[in-house]
Amino acid sequence: MRTSILAAAILAVIAASARPAEVTVTQIKASGSGGKPVIDSRLSDIRDKLEKQFKFARYDLLARDTDTIATGDTSTLQLKTGDYLDMTIDAEEADSAGNVRHTMSVEVYRKTQRGRESISKLTVKNPSGGTFLIVLPVSKEIDGTPIIAIRTK
Repeated sequence: MRTSILAAAILAVIAASARPAEVTVTQIKASGSGGKPVIDSRLSDIRDKLEKQFKFARYDLLARDTDTIATGDTSTLQLKTGDYLDMTIDAEEADSAGNVRHTMSVEVYRKTQRGRESISKLTVKNPSGGTFLIVLPVSKEIDGTPIIAIRTK
């Protein structure tokens, strides 16, 4: 009995100290190949990551959305491709210097007559202020390759 009360008190303190994460999702259309890339000026914050990770000729901003997600909660966003993005903050850790790292489960899926079909599913540990990129299969809906940039803060 005493152990369960102590465990409940510890969980309450942890839950109270966890702040919701601000998550920004940037949808990008990548197209062409080779040469020096042309990158939409609105993507300047992730320009270096795009150039290092991919070799497309052009990157265009499709949309940028921001949401606040509490630990344990899921946010769903419909993408410009017609697919869906689910983001769940699984955990938040802070080191002794106060740097925060979010563990996130991310799934891109499409709705079908049978339910949902997963396109990409991953779990990442992202430092606060960090951005990770997900490339998806070529999409007819946007006439290019969709890239999703997810930043937590």
